[in-house]
Amino acid sequence: MSFPRLKKVISTLRKERFFLIAALITGVISLCSIGVYHFEHAKIGSSINSVWDGIWWSIVTICTVGYGDKVPVSDAGRVVAFLLMISGVVLLSLLTATIASVFVEQKIKEGKGLETITDKDHIVMCGWNDNTEEVLAGLTTYGSVPDVLIVLISELSVDETDALKLKYDKYNVKFLRGNYIYEDVLLRANIQKAQIALIMVDLSGTHPRERADERTILAALAIKSIAPHIKTIAELLDSESRQHLKRAGVDEIIVRGEQIGSLLASAVNSPGLPRFFSSILSLSEKNNLRRVGIPRNFVGKTFGELSRFYRENQHAILIGLLKEKKTMRLEDLLSDDTSAIDAFIKEKFKESRKDIFLEDDEAMVVINPDDGHIIVKDDFAVILH
Repeated sequence: MSFPRLKKVISTLRKERFFLIAALITGVISLCSIGVYHFEHAKIGSSINSVWDGIWWSIVTICTVGYGDKVPVSDAGRVVAFLLMISGVVLLSLLTATIASVFVEQKIKEGKGLETITDKDHIVMCGWNDNTEEVLAGLTTYGSVPDVLIVLISELSVDETDALKLKYDKYNVKFLRGNYIYEDVLLRANIQKAQIALIMVDLSGTHPRERADERTILAALAIKSIAPHIKTIAELLDSESRQHLKRAGVDEIIVRGEQIGSLLASAVNSPGLPRFFSSILSLSEKNNLRRVGIPRNFVGKTFGELSRFYRENQHAILIGLLKEKKTMRLEDLLSDDTSAIDAFIKEKFKESRKDIFLEDDEAMVVINPDDGHIIVKDDFAVILH
């Protein structure tokens, strides 16, 4: 059991007064052990001749085991036994009920999607629409991220959530219920310890479609405020909202239907080409595009040499290179404290209404460069495998 989960169990037990009841049981056993020893150790024919004998007898009696190897023979000892049996039934019943209530409460929370995630390095998916299940299937059924916990936050109905639980029962997926634009819901998903946050266009619950992008922006701001370094991917309906997500520090932005025009035009000029793109982008197909790290020994070598390596060793085609650019932001140049000078500089840039430090932070893509193109340290390979 992990330390955070152990802390949560201890906290729940404390709330249910488990430790108080356990202390009362311990006290009763101790008092009765000393009492029965006091009345029995000097009696002829008594089997309780030491404090340890008294403790053993008290535990066996309060647990209703009744071995009969240690029994009081004096009237006073039997009175102690009577008190122990009566109090033991009550206290053990309370202890058993407390433990049972903890597990029942946990099961109820899991069933309602109200549990708190204690795992780390997981993926948090926010929102639900017609494409979310395809994304979920890609991450689980087709094994894009094997053995990584996926936490889905949505406002789906209980019946819809139960159906998804049955469908993905054998995969490492948990379902939380709530409005993911609020910090308390994101904290239940342990967003600060996650590795990736995926914000989908949310059409679950009663939220209107025309405000879906607004909710995506609010969610991105909330996530980045809690976990500034988490990799964030967001889906949009309207490309005009892209700039707001860039300001929020979102790493990858996908606008729904953005490439439809290009695919339709290619169907006219090059019939069959859209099917080709669909095939290599589908996780269900044998061959698909992947971004992979380049072996260190190829840094400083040419694109042609790297292409031959993938072709000969992995039976893969090197399509191009990808380099992620780090955006320079005003906050990166200022100090961590909130001094008057920093506040003055921020205010002046705000008054200028110019995003001087906000560059295009999308990855730089080089498709099919010359064979002599030199591989550098920060390059990633895009291969068709």
